Amino acid sequence: MDDPQTHRVTDETLNVLAVKRNNGRSVSGRHVKDRHPLAIMLGVLVLAGVMIGYPKAFAGSTVGDFEIDGNLVDNPAGGPIDWSTDPEGNIPHPGLPNRVDFKDASGSSDGIFGQGSKELEPGAWICLTGSAPSKSDIVKGSVAIRAIAQKRFMYVNFVRLKPEGDVHMDYEFNQSSEPNPACAALGEQAPKKRTAGDVLVTFDTDLGGKIILVRAFEWVGDHTVGTFKELPLGSQGVLWDAAVNIPNTIPGAEAGTFGEAVINITDSPIQLLCPEFAYMKTRASSAINSELKDRTTPLKIVFADRPDLALAEKSAFGALISDTLLGINQTLVPVSSRQQGVGRNEQSERLLSVPVPGYLQADVLRASSTSEITNAPAQAMHTSVSEAVNVNILNGLVKASLVRGVATTTSSGSASSFSSIGSTFKDLVVNGKAINNVTPNTRIDLPAVPFGEGSYVLLYERVGSTSTPAPGQVEGGTYAAALTVNMIHVVIKGLPGPGDETEVIVSNAVAHADFPQRELCAILPKQMVSGHAFIASATTDPSLVPTMVGFVSIPATGGRDHQDLDKATIGSEVSAGASMSESSGALSATSSTASSFAQVTGVCLPTPGCTTLGATAVKSQANSTADGGASSNKDGTELVGLVVMGTPVSANPPPNTTMELPGIGFVILNEQFCDNNGTLAANCSDGTVAGHSGLTVRAIHVFVTVPGNPAGLQEGEVIVAEAHSDATFIK
Repeated sequence: MDDPQTHRVTDETLNVLAVKRNNGRSVSGRHVKDRHPLAIMLGVLVLAGVMIGYPKAFAGSTVGDFEIDGNLVDNPAGGPIDWSTDPEGNIPHPGLPNRVDFKDASGSSDGIFGQGSKELEPGAWICLTGSAPSKSDIVKGSVAIRAIAQKRFMYVNFVRLKPEGDVHMDYEFNQSSEPNPACAALGEQAPKKRTAGDVLVTFDTDLGGKIILVRAFEWVGDHTVGTFKELPLGSQGVLWDAAVNIPNTIPGAEAGTFGEAVINITDSPIQLLCPEFAYMKTRASSAINSELKDRTTPLKIVFADRPDLALAEKSAFGALISDTLLGINQTLVPVSSRQQGVGRNEQSERLLSVPVPGYLQADVLRASSTSEITNAPAQAMHTSVSEAVNVNILNGLVKASLVRGVATTTSSGSASSFSSIGSTFKDLVVNGKAINNVTPNTRIDLPAVPFGEGSYVLLYERVGSTSTPAPGQVEGGTYAAALTVNMIHVVIKGLPGPGDETEVIVSNAVAHADFPQRELCAILPKQMVSGHAFIASATTDPSLVPTMVGFVSIPATGGRDHQDLDKATIGSEVSAGASMSESSGALSATSSTASSFAQVTGVCLPTPGCTTLGATAVKSQANSTADGGASSNKDGTELVGLVVMGTPVSANPPPNTTMELPGIGFVILNEQFCDNNGTLAANCSDGTVAGHSGLTVRAIHVFVTVPGNPAGLQEGEVIVAEAHSDATFIK
């Protein structure tokens, strides 16, 4: 097989061709007699060698896993792929989601360049309407950029009106969205303003397409004048390849009117991460400063997501029972699902009347696992759910009428998050004590007798994580999220003997989702969010269990967490009726946003009696936005029916209203403070960290400073309805 390098067409060869076609005058303006006769002879011999080696256009390699064969259809189907799944090219191949298609008019209504418009002199371009020569008249074309493993490839094609001569096609990639000032009157249809570093890919043929030369250039200059520095592309068939439709196999097309090329832009010197705009144009000859002819309207390069490479998976089970002494290790109602690429996979199981004597009883165990990847929205999502009805663990140590664990993970090309929304207990009792509300990862230590030293019950065990591409990474990264939820996790140690350990888990749900990073045109800003909320908390001495109820939070990449409580109590310190808490946040290409709220009804402190403080309803809300600047607000915050020491307080007291509680301490109502020493007057926008803003709102904050006070409150602090949000966006 011939070495492709042997047939590489050089600029010298093209100059020789140009000499022949210009009756003895070279493209640089020098007469042919200025060249040494031997140089001319060598050029002719090289040309002859190319012609002998290429009776038709070079084609057939698979650079970039692509069929460079001079047609449009993927045949045979599968890798390497092609432009479409039909011979006419009407159905785009799904393997090229980052594809931009150009269409151009022909005839007198075509947008063209006026006479004298030269490639290297954009400040003197003339943009008008008229007819382009048939051989240079662009009908349509496409540009696509595709990532394969850690490499990126550019694919281009064109269709011209007639094969009445050779084609000299440009694909220009501009960083600016502004029009070329010389053609600014055309608005969005004008070529874009050329700036240093813009990239040009050229496709030239000779001898009707028997010779193809693909080159790449980088602009050195400004929007008026400059030069193109050529970037070496290496060997044809290795780092690039090209073909035209000779012989023609495209229905309805003439031979020589279609061409295509592929370039490995990772291993070549082309610095083209993702341009802002691209357009096509034609030149009079292969000379880089030849006169320009036809042009298309510039189009924005939009990089699509890759759900075909996404993954959603994981599992759930109803219960797990393990006893090291007796060698028991049993998992009940296990399910799992996995989906890679667009589609849905769901598995579910249930078990009725579950008797595992001495360890577990339940009327029903149910588990489901659902993995789904969608195109719109482009995301991967996995949800696992596990439920247990009328549970009795270890002969009444833990009982509940309903236990439900939910783990959901979601990932897209720009964000990832996890959520346990839907997880709940009903009628929960642990070691004889009723528990009405549970904060994630609540641990209740059990007495050494009779359970053994180090024994415990862990409620609403939740372990989640998210990961993102490395700082500054613009391609090839992954957004991922993982979450494990165990609603009841009992560990009994040391009895009846050393080395014995009994473990029971009820309602396990695990989720994982990952999605390829959307390719970016610039380094990402430093971007994150944070948020939390809770119904009530108490910090006292001695401490109370639980010390916080209704807690929700989100990771730095955003998401949503929510809790609904029928009632909330912390010892005799504080009680409340129906309450809810929520925190949510999101990262977008232009901003970071977060919002949290805690809404509490029937507030009573202490309970019973409400002698110190009561309220019909209170709501704390904090909202933050960052988009280069940043600000936060308390919109949504309200206090209704507030009574302090028997005295009604007007609705919605001003921020940080302080009232004395004689013989007890004091209370701050509508407490608000900003992150990083920001001020409320400036909506927290004047903090010490530019591009970051955060706000904390507390409806009620009681400080008990007098021991043995008549209200019976313990020394410490009680907070009712706290909400915090913050957002960061630093370019």
